[in-house]
Amino acid sequence: MNKKEASMHPKGGKYIRSLIFGFNDGTVSNLALVAGLSGAMLGSKVVILGGLADMIAGAISMGLGNYIATKSQVEFYRHEYQREKEEIKTVPKLEKKEIEAIYRKKGFKGKELAMVVKRITSNKKRWLKVMMEEEIGVNKKNMENPSAVGWMTFGAFLLAAAIPVLPYFVLPVKEALILASVTCMSLLFAVGVAKTHYTGRDWLRSGIEMVIIGAIATLASYYLGDFFNNYLTRVL
Repeated sequence: MNKKEASMHPKGGKYIRSLIFGFNDGTVSNLALVAGLSGAMLGSKVVILGGLADMIAGAISMGLGNYIATKSQVEFYRHEYQREKEEIKTVPKLEKKEIEAIYRKKGFKGKELAMVVKRITSNKKRWLKVMMEEEIGVNKKNMENPSAVGWMTFGAFLLAAAIPVLPYFVLPVKEALILASVTCMSLLFAVGVAKTHYTGRDWLRSGIEMVIIGAIATLASYYLGDFFNNYLTRVL
């Protein structure tokens, strides 16, 4: 691959999932929460306290959750790497047969297959790399740093979750909800468009998809809050 071809592939793609995941969840979950509290006709202070609590708890939960999940993937890779390394050392004939089986499935036959197997197994590092990628299905280059993805998710969630809460500091509940909804939907659309740089999807469809998800969560929470408020008012 030459420099021109390499430049066509966006860098940092393996971490975009954490940023999108954190930002999307922070925006949608906290907007849905403040919408539900607003629908229940609760005051600005209650909405703000609820929003701040969800913002902090959600960011910690999401950050730690992504950290643990990614750390588990790294540990799995290391365990399988050591196992394959040991098997190549202790049972090389069996491992060669596995390489042969892998490339036979890819369509290689006869002398061509034998040449490929010989080429791969002549270098233990290459042999091990092929076993990890082809048999186990994991690639070291795609491994994410657990601490990095944890902090990215934490920060993205915290920043996004703060946005729906801010209008309630300066506006009445109804007006604050409208401003929060418009702002968050605009940001969700922008994030949907931005991620197409890595996914290659149609930008309009991606943006609208993000907005629809946010709108469904917000409207459902608002009307549920309104329903329970009316129900409790009648019952109590």
